[in-house]
Amino acid sequence: MRTKRKEELLYQFPILPDEFYEDMQGKGAANFCVFLTKGRELFVRCYHRYSKGRKLIERQRYVFANDGYVRYIYDEYKGWRIASRFREPVFCQGTYGYTFDNSYCILGFDAVGKSDMKYSQLSIGEHLPISYLALYCRHKNLEYIVKAGYSGIITEVCTGYWGRAEYLKIDEDIDWKSNNLLKMLHLSRTEFKLLQGQEGIYSQYINVRSAFPKYKPEDNIAIAKIFGCQMGTIQWYEKCTGLKAKRLARYMYDNDILLGDYNDYARQCKKLEYDMHDTAISMPHDFYTVHERLSATIEQKSNEITQQHFKENYEGRKAFEFKYGDLFLRQPNSLDEIIAEGKALYHCVGGYCERHAKGSTNIFFIRKKADPDTPYYTIEVGTDYDIIQCRGYRNDRVTPKGKEIKVFEKEYTKYLEELKNEQQRIKIRST
Repeated sequence: MRTKRKEELLYQFPILPDEFYEDMQGKGAANFCVFLTKGRELFVRCYHRYSKGRKLIERQRYVFANDGYVRYIYDEYKGWRIASRFREPVFCQGTYGYTFDNSYCILGFDAVGKSDMKYSQLSIGEHLPISYLALYCRHKNLEYIVKAGYSGIITEVCTGYWGRAEYLKIDEDIDWKSNNLLKMLHLSRTEFKLLQGQEGIYSQYINVRSAFPKYKPEDNIAIAKIFGCQMGTIQWYEKCTGLKAKRLARYMYDNDILLGDYNDYARQCKKLEYDMHDTAISMPHDFYTVHERLSATIEQKSNEITQQHFKENYEGRKAFEFKYGDLFLRQPNSLDEIIAEGKALYHCVGGYCERHAKGSTNIFFIRKKADPDTPYYTIEVGTDYDIIQCRGYRNDRVTPKGKEIKVFEKEYTKYLEELKNEQQRIKIRST
């Protein structure tokens, strides 16, 4: 979009209809992006409502059209001007040690369908819709990619810590010069057919295909589903088992074995000095039965030093405890309790006792408030305040993880981020 047209569009913004002004009234701080049309262009006006709910102020403006896009910001001395940097709306700048919530609610979404953006395939649930529209303006054939189910080529990227910026990134392997879907994706008809229903592994598949060009597509798909882009892990397993990646991946794929579970199993074999070049060891007939047997074999009560580590780290873990809805999360009161948890839920958390005691990882129990003494789910939190895994009975292979647990994980992730930020602020103040 030419500079002159950007300057002209700034003075063509539609007036905010009363209905949208009324929708933005209320209590508490909130952010809104109002989508409007005037002609074929899509105009976006971004407002912040102050915490007391008495004042609305417009922070940013955008225009999206067939010939490009533009972002405007407000300068208290010069008024509205073209922004040099395109990004999602910034309703308030974060201050030192504090990140402001720049999420927003969209009003007037139906305007998209009346504008040049009607074929963009933008959905109301898109996390970064402003960034998505900018991508579509740059690559109109993005429509074909999304329609075919390959929206996974679009990934979210976050930069910075304070006042961080989120934006969307597109897979670099796409041929945007072509309008032929197969040529855009660099896929044969056979590959395209095999990937139907599992388009989400496209990027991993392309990487695997590059590493193993002589393998059949179905073998590379199995490798991509099991290992993703972890080429180092593939090479390590080929070395320690003497098996080709396609054979090991096919074994795990056909037996529905998660990579994380196989990693645990490999560590157990190493600890017990088992020879993984023996296929009876590296590819057991009933993997999970053998895995549980090994867990039971290496189960043992920790020594006095480990027990001392557990006591030393107990108080510090209280900050991780959390409640939401009908569930709550607490830490184990003893190492024996961790072992009992693994036995009750038929998973291998008992093997994590030593790491938990030393503080290299953190094991917590999720319980129902109505039944606080019965094991329900077990969760592992890393030292970077991230959820590594959350497993229920038999690693969720009997009953899939329900909505209640998924919502609890989502809310606990937010709590962990707040906890991490607080620890950072404490660390900064102490230096």
